[in-house]
Amino acid sequence: MPTVAKKHPDVHLQTFIGSSVHFLNAYVANRNGQLYSRVYHDPTSQGYTLPYVVGHCKLNHSDWLRSALVRAVSYCSSVEDFQQERIYLELTCLVNGYSLLFVESCIQHFFKYCNADNMRYYLDQAMFDKFRRRLFDFIDIQHELSDKNQKLDDNGNLIRLHYLYEFGPRCQFNQQFHHLWFKYFGNHPILSKEKSKIVLTTKHLHSLNALLARCKSSK
Repeated sequence: MPTVAKKHPDVHLQTFIGSSVHFLNAYVANRNGQLYSRVYHDPTSQGYTLPYVVGHCKLNHSDWLRSALVRAVSYCSSVEDFQQERIYLELTCLVNGYSLLFVESCIQHFFKYCNADNMRYYLDQAMFDKFRRRLFDFIDIQHELSDKNQKLDDNGNLIRLHYLYEFGPRCQFNQQFHHLWFKYFGNHPILSKEKSKIVLTTKHLHSLNALLARCKSSK
């Protein structure tokens, strides 16, 4: 509790004793001395809804689906609950107008990236437990990388660059950009690979959402 409150001061937690509890999107229970957890869906809210986004909807909802799958693996202690949540996420995208090809591509990319292709088709609890442990290790690595980037940012050594992107091999472009950057700045006292880090992000301008939506003023 003190650690969570220190890292996330805007999150207010309460402690109490009970056999089950749900907090935000997580449901946790004690089942005969065994920890049980899964994703929690508020029954009073409308189901099968996607978050509203401004900008490139397809890319943003693809990122949302990947994050929701990571959350499902992290929250669900049972492989059956994970598979039900995965199906729920797929149906959510389909109900909101996305094609079966879009959903299949996102799901296949997730399992392939996690090196767990078989997890989509098998209800093997032991296999799922190993999958969860690998994912937790990956999340820890991402947290360490985030802390490292924050230190670079605090020292003024994290450089963020934005460019327009509509189509094409974005990953290949990013790789070539980094290759050229460190080729010409390899021995620079500030911009070298050892002293700084380049973060590339894309801007998407041509979308119906961007034309029709109006962002809230900061005031």
